[in-house]
Amino acid sequence: MAKAQLKILVFLITIGLVAGSLSVGWWFYTNVLLKENQLENDIAAMKGKDRPRIDPGLKRFEAAVDLIRAGKSEEGRDALIKLRQQFPDSSASSEAMRIIGEINLDRLYSPNNMAGKKDYIVQPGNSLLGIAGAHNTTIDSIIRMNGLMSPMLQPGDHLTLIPMEFNLGVSVSKKQVMLLRNVGDKEYLFKVYDAKDIRLPAGTRLPVQMEIAGKNAVYDGKATSSTDPHYLDAEKWIAGTKSGIVISTPPVARALPVEEAKAAPAKKGSSPAATPPPAPAAAAETGIFLAREDIEELFALVRKGSKLSLVR
Repeated sequence: MAKAQLKILVFLITIGLVAGSLSVGWWFYTNVLLKENQLENDIAAMKGKDRPRIDPGLKRFEAAVDLIRAGKSEEGRDALIKLRQQFPDSSASSEAMRIIGEINLDRLYSPNNMAGKKDYIVQPGNSLLGIAGAHNTTIDSIIRMNGLMSPMLQPGDHLTLIPMEFNLGVSVSKKQVMLLRNVGDKEYLFKVYDAKDIRLPAGTRLPVQMEIAGKNAVYDGKATSSTDPHYLDAEKWIAGTKSGIVISTPPVARALPVEEAKAAPAKKGSSPAATPPPAPAAAAETGIFLAREDIEELFALVRKGSKLSLVR
């Protein structure tokens, strides 16, 4: 009897040990192995998704804008310049450059910032054209800087002159015009203009180096000078020394003269009155096309002989 009870006890103990081992194994599987496998699957799924990238430039941009709003435009501008240098691929880089350009332009014409500017006393016989040519500046900038309402000058008048040492660089692929300023032996990016379109003459091979051949202003079919009353309304463009390279407003298709319209053939099966002739295709014109306000701005900043470079 004792032997039978001992066997039963051993059997029960064995069953308990087996059951305990199974329980431990199940716990280890569900709480360790299964969770590790799930974690690996989650990590793989996360890697497979296009997760948004962290943009460290955004916080820098916001901090720089706060400085500008607080009246510390110089510090804010410097912070934006550093942002573009350290995080050129930041989504805020383009807006940062726009703000930098606006601040640079405000400083250029500010009467409180006289760095690099000259005080000139008008001499007998002086004209705006002569003064601008002798001091590497432009008539437009003299008028704007000094708030002139008339081209008439009086001997003894004081004029603040800004030497316009600017060049232009055009990125065809980015459709941007870059205004570059020379200070001493260094050149830095002053402002960027977004081109509405760029159409180069057929066969143009980049890069291309040239100079500005001149600035043209035409009103009602006649050449107009900076001192003309119609100058602000004139159509303006900046011509390069190479044919077909101009910086202007986008071309507008022009209607045919009445005589040509009458002579144009009508489509078969329709009356001449119902089928007006097509306007000439504006797309045939070449150039670097900017907004009108940008052309007006550049007219005061660049002059004949300034460098004009086109790159890919």
